Amino acid sequence: MTQEVLKVSGLKTHFHTEEGFVPAVDGVDFTLNERETLAIVGESGSGKSVTSLSILRLIPNPPGKIVAGSVMYNGRDLLTLSEREMRKIRGNDISMIFQEPMTSLNPVFTIGTQITEVLGLHQDKRGKEADDIAMEMLRLVGIPNPDKCLRNHPHQLSGGMRQRAMIAMAMACNPKILIADEPTTALDVTIQAQIIHLMSELKKNMNTAIILISHDLGVVAQLAQNVMIMYAGKAMEYGDVRSVYREPYHPYTVGLLHSIPKISEKLHRLRIIQGTVPSPLHLPVGCKFCTRCEDVMPVCLEKEPAYVDMGGGRKVRCWKYGGEAAK
Repeated sequence: MTQEVLKVSGLKTHFHTEEGFVPAVDGVDFTLNERETLAIVGESGSGKSVTSLSILRLIPNPPGKIVAGSVMYNGRDLLTLSEREMRKIRGNDISMIFQEPMTSLNPVFTIGTQITEVLGLHQDKRGKEADDIAMEMLRLVGIPNPDKCLRNHPHQLSGGMRQRAMIAMAMACNPKILIADEPTTALDVTIQAQIIHLMSELKKNMNTAIILISHDLGVVAQLAQNVMIMYAGKAMEYGDVRSVYREPYHPYTVGLLHSIPKISEKLHRLRIIQGTVPSPLHLPVGCKFCTRCEDVMPVCLEKEPAYVDMGGGRKVRCWKYGGEAAK
């Protein structure tokens, strides 16, 4: 039996702007088990990154605020802990690889200084012991000449090497959970493949559970066991990757999968999901996807569908599978 390491229930994160109120994350639920990779997928603005930042309580306040829900880790709700207690968890028990390493790494400190700082803060390891661990982590993530890399500043490394250094820093304290926010964005295909392989190996060797934030369904297929599809701050579909890819339930999931070009098909134009993601300031009444859905029904324009349990670990938020429309 795999052990549950994180349980998110009813998570809501709102932003108050000059234009109005934005429900960036609106009632998200999921469970993460030991050595599982859960992918959170969706278009830009769907709430993926805000969900991950909310787990670590890194939402800037103001304008953002976590207004409801719970994030249970080791029997404690992270949303109720003091900031001092959260600092002990961030980077130690739960680490994060941010989307752009050049803005996440401090440009004035060497890679070695930034990794050893994490070890000193969380595990009280300093001096030669910390340097040895930092060098070993850089070696594990496939950086050649790790002793030289320790003395380099971020601008002296390529994009792929910076991403590897970020992963080394995130994994230095052997965290139970790793949150990876678009870890392969802006990297070329060969480096993407190396990073995917690296994360798979680290998960296997260090028993780390991973939350993968991505819009790349190909990367998700290679790395994840389960996937949650998000749209306009809500979870639209959840299930194991194979089942969701083979038989998607939600029209939004169908549209995402159909938009991937296939070598076996000859198309003059790529398939697209009609319309655009609605402004979070002016979300439609009823189902949030109703303005773009090809299967829209009258009830979709009036009431928001519930999250329906389809059995076998599959869930979907659509009137086609539950409630008044199904009857």
